[in-house]
Amino acid sequence: MMDFHTTAVFFSPTGGTRRALECFLNQWDPQAVRVDATCPPARLEPVSLGVGDVLVLAFPVYAGRVPAAPGLFENLHGENTPCILLACYGNRHYDDALAQLAFQLEGQGFVCAGAAACITPHTFAPDLGAGRPDALDTEALARLAETVRGRLNAGQVHSVQLPGEKTPAPKPAKPVPKTRDENKCNRCGACVRACPAQAIGPDLHVDECKCIHCMHCVAVCPAGAIQCDTSALEAYLTEHFSSRREVELFL
Repeated sequence: MMDFHTTAVFFSPTGGTRRALECFLNQWDPQAVRVDATCPPARLEPVSLGVGDVLVLAFPVYAGRVPAAPGLFENLHGENTPCILLACYGNRHYDDALAQLAFQLEGQGFVCAGAAACITPHTFAPDLGAGRPDALDTEALARLAETVRGRLNAGQVHSVQLPGEKTPAPKPAKPVPKTRDENKCNRCGACVRACPAQAIGPDLHVDECKCIHCMHCVAVCPAGAIQCDTSALEAYLTEHFSSRREVELFL
C-alpha cells in the first residue's frame, strides 16, 4: 500500500491542464494537496518535498516547450523525491517539453518516475482535443498510476527515459492579436493580477515581448472585454493536426 504524501502542482491558464490533472489524481490520490502555479504569487512560495513525498506536476505545452512564464516551477525543491509529469497539449505534439521539464526538476532534487503526454482542447483551436481527456485517456492514466505506484511500493525509484532535447532553444508561441472592448472593460485589474507572465501593466497595456499567449487574461476577465483573433491559426491547426493522437506513457 502506497504511503506517500502527494503534492500536485499545475499551470493551467484556460483549465484544460487542470482537468487532465484531476483525471489522473482520481486514479492516484484524490486527497492530494493542490498548488496552482498559474498566477505569479504562488510561484514565490517555496515548496520543499522529501523522500516520503511525491510530486505530480501538470503543465500545458506551448510550441513544444514548457511555458516561458517567469520562475515557473523554480520554487519546487526535492530530496531525491519522485515526480510524475503530465504534459498537456492540443493534439499537435509535445516535442521537447517533457525532457525539458524533467531536466529542470532533476536539478532541483526530483526523480521523474513516470510521465504522460495527454491531449486536451487546444487553446487556439478548441475542436482539436475536444472532450479530452476521455474514457480512453482515463484508462491510460490509470495504467500510469498503477505502474508508478507499484514501483514506489517496491522501492524502485529511477528516472524514466523521455524523448526530446533537455535544453531546447527558445521557441516563442505564435502571436495572437488581442483587443480590449473599452465599452465592456471596467478596469477591475483582474487581468493584471492574474497574468502568468506579468505582461499586463497597470494601464492595461500588454507588453507583447513578455506575453506568452496563454489566454489566461481572456479566461479571467469578468466582463468578457478581452478578445483574441485566433481564426488564422485555428484554420491552420485544424487542417494539419485533426487526426486523433493518443496518450503516450513513459514508464
